[in-house]
Amino acid sequence: MFGLAPHPPLQRPSRGSPRMFKSDWVEKYFSRVKWWHVVAIWVPVALGSLALTFRKPGAGAVAALGHFALGLFVWTLLEYVLHRFLFHFKPDPQSEFQVDAMWLIHGVHHDYPSDPDRLVMPPFATFVVAALLWTPILWVFGPVYNSAFFGGLVLGYVGYDLTHYWLHHAVPTSGLGKWMRKYHMVHHFSTPELRYGISSPLWDLVFRTYPKDRWAGLSDQKAAELEAEH
Repeated sequence: MFGLAPHPPLQRPSRGSPRMFKSDWVEKYFSRVKWWHVVAIWVPVALGSLALTFRKPGAGAVAALGHFALGLFVWTLLEYVLHRFLFHFKPDPQSEFQVDAMWLIHGVHHDYPSDPDRLVMPPFATFVVAALLWTPILWVFGPVYNSAFFGGLVLGYVGYDLTHYWLHHAVPTSGLGKWMRKYHMVHHFSTPELRYGISSPLWDLVFRTYPKDRWAGLSDQKAAELEAEH
């Protein structure tokens, strides 16, 4: 289904970069995405949305920046909700549609967490989400400040995608960076049903998906060993 290439279930995460689609054209242009694609496409959209607000009659600079900042904050909640309830939705094993859809959305990343081409969302998928959110944002914030809020939301998404890429492919040297990487690696390799925050653990704390388990104080060495095992 969805024109996917065969993808037999894995017993444990694997290294490598699998083929996702049978079609060479779809595989090349809709499957593999580089981190800089996100920057090139969505940073101009975020900043342009904020600039557009300043040109609207009746828009105040402080209010525009406030709505932009609110969008950044609300993204952290949307990130958590999407990751927990959509990306980790448990498909009905009898439904080919559900199984393939969930592998396409997020399963491939958990199967191949080190694949550099499957760490950021394809632009088409991001565009669909943005289009679905545009009308509700207009209803809530009105025609003056909707674009400022939208711009903040988009920039929050860019920060999330780049953070996600960095956590998988960088070697953090700061205390915060090391902690964030350990937090995410434990999600991948030990507790995929917990620790859904990527850019922040805030909503894990709020919704109690940040447990005080044996992984909470994991050392750098143990985190590296855990990842190496997979």
